[in-house]
Amino acid sequence: MEAPRRSDSDLDIRLKRLMFFRLVMVTTLLLIATYVEAISESLAPVNPLYFLIAATYVLTVFYALALRSGRGLVAQVYFQIAGDLLVITGLVYISGGIKAGFMLLYPLSVLSGSVLLRRKGGVILAAVATLLYGGTLWAVREGLIPLQGLVEARDLAPRALFYSVFVTGVACGSVALIGSYLSETLRHVGERLELVTGQVADLQGLNDVIVNSIQSGLLTENAQGQVLWMNAIGEGILGIRVSEARGRATADVFGSSLFELSAVRARAASRTLARLEFTYHRRDGAAIDLGLSVAPLATGKDRPSGHLLAFQDLTEVKRLEDEVRTKEKLAAVGEMAAQLAHEIRNPLGSISGSAQMLMGEPNISTEQEHLLGIITRESKRLSDTLNRFLFQTRSPVRPHGPVDLLPLVNEAVTLLRNGPEVGNQHEVDFRPDDGPFVCLADANEITQVFWNLARNGLEAMPDGGRLQVRLRRDDDELVLTVRDEGRGMDREQRQRMFEPFRSGTPMGTGLGLAIVYRIVKEHRGDISVRSTPDRGTQVDVRLPLVVEPVVA
Repeated sequence: MEAPRRSDSDLDIRLKRLMFFRLVMVTTLLLIATYVEAISESLAPVNPLYFLIAATYVLTVFYALALRSGRGLVAQVYFQIAGDLLVITGLVYISGGIKAGFMLLYPLSVLSGSVLLRRKGGVILAAVATLLYGGTLWAVREGLIPLQGLVEARDLAPRALFYSVFVTGVACGSVALIGSYLSETLRHVGERLELVTGQVADLQGLNDVIVNSIQSGLLTENAQGQVLWMNAIGEGILGIRVSEARGRATADVFGSSLFELSAVRARAASRTLARLEFTYHRRDGAAIDLGLSVAPLATGKDRPSGHLLAFQDLTEVKRLEDEVRTKEKLAAVGEMAAQLAHEIRNPLGSISGSAQMLMGEPNISTEQEHLLGIITRESKRLSDTLNRFLFQTRSPVRPHGPVDLLPLVNEAVTLLRNGPEVGNQHEVDFRPDDGPFVCLADANEITQVFWNLARNGLEAMPDGGRLQVRLRRDDDELVLTVRDEGRGMDREQRQRMFEPFRSGTPMGTGLGLAIVYRIVKEHRGDISVRSTPDRGTQVDVRLPLVVEPVVA
């Protein structure tokens, strides 16, 4: 049903063009008639051309009103062309059709009809035009109508009149066939063009869908290394609009000399160099890990006309990889701890017991007692270290609970303020939201998490500062935040802070944060760190809240 509506619409537009063309022609004839009347003395007092011109204007108005109804468009074409042929016949009759140039209007009118009605309609109109012209000459020659302008039709030989009618018929028929052929050709070309345009639009739409569905940034650059285009995902990753990046050097957009034109060409030409990973700094100050691949633009030319850069945000992937590596290291530490416990703990107990027995002897000197005290203390310190190792090897247990963390953390903060770790230059600020903060947890282990984080924060501020502790809700989670104003950490230090034996203080063992990480994960929680060198560190511990009453 769509095709006929389109055909009717095209026919309606062509009819309007024909009506406009008719108005132009009639107005031209009006000017010609005025000029002829001014220079001629043989015409009647009232020039009959004016009647034809007026009739044409009236018919045009009628055609316009009929066209507004939108019905019977094909019949309207026949009616309008037939009316034009009658007007042309009138012009030929008034002006003298054999010698005057108005006979040329017959083929023009037939041509317009053949274009609108195709071959069959054009042939019919050519026959009508020939009959009207021949009939007019025959009626004048037989005396059925006045001579008017066709005086020569009475004096010419029948052969000459027949030749004139024959030439007019051939001209109209030829024009009808040529016009219909050209019309059909143009119609087929238009249909093919419309089909191809639709296919191109479909391909363009499919291309847009594919490009927008790819969860990777895409950027194209020209042969001079200037950005041409970037998709919406790429805009979101880089934090820059394509309108801002277009025309700029790719190296400037990424802020790295890795994307100088010579370097990009070298990477595009080598499979081993085509892939790289680097850190990209966004405008908002965030640093993200990007993985990027470079490929030449396949344009079919011998020389590449540019390059395609496909990139992905690997920040979360890197975080998960670091988390896996941390867990692997903790597992290795656990295995080593088990071996150490097996190889050292029993001899250590014997050494400590023997030293204590020797200290109980009555005849030992002061120096000997001092040395035995050192042995005992160092044995105890080594035993404590082994216990920490053994904590890493302990099988995860299901957290106890439920526990309200508000009084737990409040008590720990009170002890911290009165402990030796807090000096006169330190300030501990605790700001909890309204509770309760109930979760399934082991109270001792959560207390250990707080103490380790708080002590690290205080150690990061040897010259004093504020330690901020906050307990709040975030949807179905509680968030314990410990923030210091100390020395902070760079990106590499943040990534490796939960690894065992990584300590930022000279006396630290590097196990405190590893234990914190282990406890939080056992409680099905998460821990995140934000830190800036010389501006402090913030650690957020997230634990799931108990949203429903727990039945023991």
